Amino acid sequence: MSKKDNIRKLTTFLALSLAHKIGSMTNLRDPYAGKYEKEGDAYFVRANKVSFSENWNNYDKIKIKTELKNKLKAELERKDFLDNKKFDLMDKEIDKALDSLGLLSS
Repeated sequence: MSKKDNIRKLTTFLALSLAHKIGSMTNLRDPYAGKYEKEGDAYFVRANKVSFSENWNNYDKIKIKTELKNKLKAELERKDFLDNKKFDLMDKEIDKALDSLGLLSS
């Protein structure tokens, strides 16, 4: 698999993971909030596996962050049942996720 394919897979898994995590954070009273968080964790594990499949340079890390931000925004826009503070949490959660994977560009 090419690096471009791995970036696409990685950003898709991370976008799904963060959308679920943000959904559980903004919709605490929803009975499914715990389920959303667990599904988000499962997507994050898959993203973690993809992140170890390549040696990422700074250009790749910047590209990953940009692509992730676009995918996450699109994913959150589709979830119109969530509070609009979901967009306020995006950047912080993206940085935390990328930092935990060692993909935060320096």
